[in-house]
Amino acid sequence: MSSMPLLWPAVALACFAGLVRGYCGFGFAMLMALGLMLFLPPIEAVPLALLLDLITSVGLWRRACRLADWPRLRRLLLGMLVATVVGVSLITSIPASPMRISIALLALAGALVLLWRREPSQALAATDIATSGGATPPPGRLSSIAAGGISGLCMTLASSGGPPLMLYLLHQRMRPVALRATAILFFAASSGASLIGLGLAGGLDGTTLSRAAWLLVPALLGNGLGQWAFERSPPRSLKVTVAPLLIVLSIWVLAREIL
Repeated sequence: MSSMPLLWPAVALACFAGLVRGYCGFGFAMLMALGLMLFLPPIEAVPLALLLDLITSVGLWRRACRLADWPRLRRLLLGMLVATVVGVSLITSIPASPMRISIALLALAGALVLLWRREPSQALAATDIATSGGATPPPGRLSSIAAGGISGLCMTLASSGGPPLMLYLLHQRMRPVALRATAILFFAASSGASLIGLGLAGGLDGTTLSRAAWLLVPALLGNGLGQWAFERSPPRSLKVTVAPLLIVLSIWVLAREIL
């Protein structure tokens, strides 16, 4: 672990990112990647963030498999697999500084979209569910593939596949349990595919595994604390939780690169 610069800031970051994900159910990989890039190159920071995100989500898979919208998920995964190949090629060929700027801009754009998105009222949501009889609307083939592709590309390049996927799913009038389960399985598959591609390209090695071992316990601890906080005071919106954090970190990374 001595090969990891600034060990204790990295441990604190893992705990904090875990707390955010435990509280909001979203944002761990993006926060980890942006934070780690302050002292690691993207080709090392992104695989580490994806690996930690994948491992800490294992406990959610079993329930998600029962509740996910599988027709929609299959189309999302098809687009993701194609885009992952492109993403691996880009992250291993672009120099570190331009890649940091690109990743920060992707995360910043996703955060701003989340911040400006108009959320439907509870009454409107209830009307939609009643009108559809509680069922999930049929998936659009091309839109699902495109959404999976965009999210998969962002996931491989910047661990920031969350905003595009969540924006797509939130516009599908899905039942909340199906939406959450579909997102969990998509992110797990996308992280796994990205890690395989990055591993074949030389971006995942023993050093990454060693760093992940050191940061796993703090990430799990933060996740538990976030879940504890959620059960006592659920967050109202991503606008007041994940989005501001992503904006601050993105601007910090951009400022360091520009200055």
